[in-house]
Amino acid sequence: MDSKEEVKQTLNSKNPKNVYQIGGLQVEFPYQPYGTQLAFMSRVISTLDRAQRDGHSHALLESPTGTGKSLSLLCSVLAWQKSYKSRFPNGNLSHSKRQPSDTAASSNVEPPEPEIPTIYYASRTHAQITQVIREYRKTGYRVPMTVLGSRKRYCTNSHVQGKDNVDEKCRLLLKDKKNIKCAEFKGVGQILAYPSLQQNGHNGVHDIEDLVKIGKTVTGCPYFASWKMLEVAQLVFCPYSYIIDPVIRGGVNLQGAIIIFDEAHNMEDIAREAGSINLEEDILFKLKNELEQMSENEPEIYESLYIVVEGLISWIGRKKDSLVKRDSEHYFSNWTGDRALKELKEFNITRENFPNLKACFNQAITKSEAAEMDPDKPYLSGISVSTLEELFATLTYFFSRNGSHVLDYEMGLQRSAKRGDNGWTHTFSLWCMNPSVVFKDLADLSLSIILTSGTLSPMNSFSSELGMQFGTCLEAPHVIDPNMQVWAGAISSGPGNFPLNASYKTADAYAFQDALGKSLEEICSIVPGGSLVFFPSYKLMEKLCTRWHETGQWSRLCLKRDLFIEPRGGAKDDFETVLKEYYDSISGKNRSNGRNIRAKKAGSVITEAQEDSKRGSAFLAVSEGLDFSDDNARAVIIVGIPFPNLGDILVELKRKYNDTNKSSKNLLGGSEWYCQQAYRALNQAAGRCIRHRFDYGAIIFLDERYRQPRNRASISKWLRQSIKVYDNFEASMEGLRYFFNSVKERVDSKILESHEQNLSLKNQSNEDPEKETSGMTNGISAASPCCSSKNESSSLETGLRSVRSPDQFLKRHVSTSNFGRPPLGAESSIIVTPERYSIGDTSSSILEAESPLNMSVNSHALKRRKFTTSPIIIDLEEENSSAPDTRPEDHTSFTRRIEFGFPEVDQRVMRISCSLCRSSLGHPENHSYPKCLLTSSSKTYLLSLLKETSGTGSAEMPTSVSVIITDCSLVNQRLCRSSEISKGQGIWSEQDGCVFKTIFCPFCSVPNTCLGVQVMATDSSNVQFMSKVSLT
Repeated sequence: MDSKEEVKQTLNSKNPKNVYQIGGLQVEFPYQPYGTQLAFMSRVISTLDRAQRDGHSHALLESPTGTGKSLSLLCSVLAWQKSYKSRFPNGNLSHSKRQPSDTAASSNVEPPEPEIPTIYYASRTHAQITQVIREYRKTGYRVPMTVLGSRKRYCTNSHVQGKDNVDEKCRLLLKDKKNIKCAEFKGVGQILAYPSLQQNGHNGVHDIEDLVKIGKTVTGCPYFASWKMLEVAQLVFCPYSYIIDPVIRGGVNLQGAIIIFDEAHNMEDIAREAGSINLEEDILFKLKNELEQMSENEPEIYESLYIVVEGLISWIGRKKDSLVKRDSEHYFSNWTGDRALKELKEFNITRENFPNLKACFNQAITKSEAAEMDPDKPYLSGISVSTLEELFATLTYFFSRNGSHVLDYEMGLQRSAKRGDNGWTHTFSLWCMNPSVVFKDLADLSLSIILTSGTLSPMNSFSSELGMQFGTCLEAPHVIDPNMQVWAGAISSGPGNFPLNASYKTADAYAFQDALGKSLEEICSIVPGGSLVFFPSYKLMEKLCTRWHETGQWSRLCLKRDLFIEPRGGAKDDFETVLKEYYDSISGKNRSNGRNIRAKKAGSVITEAQEDSKRGSAFLAVSEGLDFSDDNARAVIIVGIPFPNLGDILVELKRKYNDTNKSSKNLLGGSEWYCQQAYRALNQAAGRCIRHRFDYGAIIFLDERYRQPRNRASISKWLRQSIKVYDNFEASMEGLRYFFNSVKERVDSKILESHEQNLSLKNQSNEDPEKETSGMTNGISAASPCCSSKNESSSLETGLRSVRSPDQFLKRHVSTSNFGRPPLGAESSIIVTPERYSIGDTSSSILEAESPLNMSVNSHALKRRKFTTSPIIIDLEEENSSAPDTRPEDHTSFTRRIEFGFPEVDQRVMRISCSLCRSSLGHPENHSYPKCLLTSSSKTYLLSLLKETSGTGSAEMPTSVSVIITDCSLVNQRLCRSSEISKGQGIWSEQDGCVFKTIFCPFCSVPNTCLGVQVMATDSSNVQFMSKVSLT
């Protein structure tokens, strides 16, 4: 999820409490749910009901981004927990520690009530957790909660925070229990007592940043406060590691809990990593030295651990020269099963003595944590403690279930060249090949595990890989209309019909690389805004960039787009810097700076005119987890199929493992598993394009392999049926061009339709009588900025007429009673997104960003505009009006007319179109939304033009006319050229001090549809109107 707000979901006026009966429960939901959300919540509740009945039940739930998945999850699971608590009011929390009892249970004592399941909501990153908590704030549920995080994120001690070794420094400050040297630790109670964290304060809803601010305010430690809150929490937010990693999970009791893994598409890989370890030689030497010192004082605890580590180092020394060469910088050998057990025995690790080793390890950790501060006494450093913890956690899995998992591991030794050094490094590895080794323990502990993501497909590997049965599986549809809002095309050839194939067999061919570069150049010339270009590997991306620099293709791409490249293996700060530059480029912030830098990267000099002619930016990436919306990603271009690297040792070993155990463990075959990894990554990349209900864009698959149905079969269900296969590149570009020329108008029509439904619901529940208004001054209502004619209500809540035209925006009404239906044919629309529509308040149309009306299902938004005066009003004739039709039979005039609820000048970004043929009049380079001035004009020529085209008598004419003024360069140039071949050009008006040319619609099939005038020349008092267009 992104931090933006989406156009808000409908608030259901018929259901003011927003309570819905779903799966037999009353579920509070802050909006009128989409059908997708109802289905999703129903599956969550049925899964939990089944879990309570059967002891365990788990679910796989896929719901595309933008469908309000997180909010649906929270509301449904909290509703179920609330219902559970009402049935068992005396139940304890599932993670509460049971008090030991010394007395035998009596047959007369009633059995204790079931425990209340604690909800653990886990996501990949702290940023995602923050977004989920933002969704939680929107719900009507409030339960005791906490957010678990690292010391590094929580620490408020000015002497420790920001340091690399925060954990170790924290432990040092707290070692002497009689003399705690951290003032913040002593202030934990003050955080717990802080008003906003109480149920009568802000209901205790907080994220990490909130708790840190409170900690700084009261001089308390938010890290230890969060763990104290865990003791009573019914809702726990945390990263995956607090659930999956056995080392970190030590303080978390998952017995009988409900565990939600959000963004769980990579859960198989994460579980395998949690059961694996890699130990570099340097770390082992440091650990050996520390254990040797500790053994001198307490050999009964540390000596056996020292022998293991010293034995491992010796084993590496014996094996390193006999490793198998893979390439000039990489040597590797591996052992599994009995062979692995034999090698482990060489450094004193056996199945028989492992329990004794683990007991020594536990004592060593306890000693390390409880040791008092003594500068003369040796102690294990933080890195040594964590190394031992990881080693023994992995070995515990390895020997678990009576050694049955030994065959699920590969033990390896690697020798690789050090980067930037002439030396070598050696790494000992114990790799888990079967994620169920880790995950099955979680499934047995918990009441229910719910895996959810926008892209879980393909789903059939989760059950076999994780070793658990999923009683519920759901591939929810999207809330968008894919056929209308997405252009999905599989393009098999580039310009000149050269085949596009990014497989390893052809990717190195210059002909392919050149054809791909030309294809991207053509696509970039059509797609507005930003484009994301995903490559299957960093290696291929770097090869392509090198080739394009050599051939000049890079320079040609730079003339179309600002290009940004995802840093490979760089620090997080490097990535975020590049990302910010990309966002700034899309928004136009860096148009005036950075040109020289980008020109140098492109290898050519880019002029200012060329820079300003660019249509957007492109981000070249490999990571599928990037998150963009709206103009930041109007196209996602997927080059090739992102199969994992066949040369990767882990990929190779995993494929062999699956082939070997396919029948015995009911696994997918190695090749099928390999393909599923590719398509899961592909679906993640494709999902970057559409981030909310009113988003739109193109998803382009550049590879001839997509022509084969089997290579499209694993693409997400919501997108699969919309993909059109193109054998001809030119035909695909025509389709893409048509899509972007028309999609904005179609989506805006969808916004209007949605908002009319919202208002209709509100109007149906509005019991206030409609009020008529009167009082017109110069044809403009003086009573209210949003008044209506006698047949309509003046209330903003009921004053929006039904718009029958197929393509328009949100429009509000004002009428002119002093003259009939004026004819001039220009029509305008301000983009008023529904969450900015001020219902029932004409004093100000600026709403607070966090008001309930503005908050969406998943915090995504269209571009938002704030208005400081009343918005534009458009009078649309009623379809069934009883008024006589005064239109001339030759249709030279039209009966729709712009009026404004204010006389002063106001500048807006708006869509202008001919009210007869509905053609857009804005310049395509401005996406048809030019900046305009909204005002009224008393120019004599305009008034006479109005009289001539309407046939209205002078007595009925107003003294001023409402106009839209914009620069000639901002409108479609055919509009200006149309005046050159039409009558009424070059008219000098002495009273006005201007030379006018009458403008006619160049698109109408009916000739002489008058739209307004172009000012060709002026006297000295009217120079501000020079080269302006006035549309009336």
